[in-house]
Amino acid sequence: MARRVLSPVLGAVLSAVRPFAPRLVPILVCALFVPLVLLLSASAGWFVWSSLSASWEVPLYLQYGDGIPPYAYVQLPTLIPQQRYHVSLDLLLPNTDSNAQLGNFMVNLTVSTLNNKTLAHFVPKAFALPPKSSLFFSSPISSHLRVPLLEHFTSGKATLAANVQVGRRDAWTSLGAGQGREVNVIAASLRGLAVPHGIRGIAIRFPLLSSLTAAGTFFLILSLILGMCILPLLLSNIPEYPEETEIKDESRPTESPASGRQHLSNRKSSKTRRATRGMEEIKSEAPVQTLPTSDDPTRGLRRRSSKPTIAASEEET
Repeated sequence: MARRVLSPVLGAVLSAVRPFAPRLVPILVCALFVPLVLLLSASAGWFVWSSLSASWEVPLYLQYGDGIPPYAYVQLPTLIPQQRYHVSLDLLLPNTDSNAQLGNFMVNLTVSTLNNKTLAHFVPKAFALPPKSSLFFSSPISSHLRVPLLEHFTSGKATLAANVQVGRRDAWTSLGAGQGREVNVIAASLRGLAVPHGIRGIAIRFPLLSSLTAAGTFFLILSLILGMCILPLLLSNIPEYPEETEIKDESRPTESPASGRQHLSNRKSSKTRRATRGMEEIKSEAPVQTLPTSDDPTRGLRRRSSKPTIAASEEET
């Protein structure tokens, strides 16, 4: 029953909408795909912005009391395999007498894969300086120390792990007041700074411009693809008008074969008439000379041209 009721209604709706379908289809396509194009372009710009991180930092939670220097094992954030990094260790040390009397201590860094394959190993030394005294201000209770570890380090893989040890191997010995030879640390973190180089280095130096360029390029490409899909629908609805050349050709009168032959014969007869008329004019223009009579006193004289006659008359004068 429902089908019988709905089928006439749907048929009426489709018949009413069918004349407007050529205009409605491009509008619906634009309304559906233009927001999608904008969303994808913004996503491309955001992806470029997020992938151009110039630095990363991982907090270290040092473990004590195992007979070895304080250590921490952490997994590094996702790295760019071909990107170069400067890796350093940031330490926040309390300004205590034991740290001031400790002197030099070592920082042991081992970078390896998750399968425990060592990629880099570095053991620099560090020194905890005593706080500077001041007459007007009290000495701070802590000091910040940055220890450079690796320069221009290329990971080669995206996921790595790091093992960090801070302290001395002779921590079991004591100082003057009986303190252990172990560095006191308030907080520690492992920091990596991306080194700009190549095209990616330009993008790292100008992250906002790079992300906007990526979004604009993505938007332009998607707009061209969408336009190539919609233009055929729009051009198919334009009425076709006859060309001007066809109109001019139709306006010219057509000549029949008989009229063409008559025109050719008329031209030939006019040419023959002009030729005969020219011959008659030439004959009529020819000079007529009369023979002299016996009574003519000039008989026996030759006719000369005008130029010699004029010359003779000049001599007589």
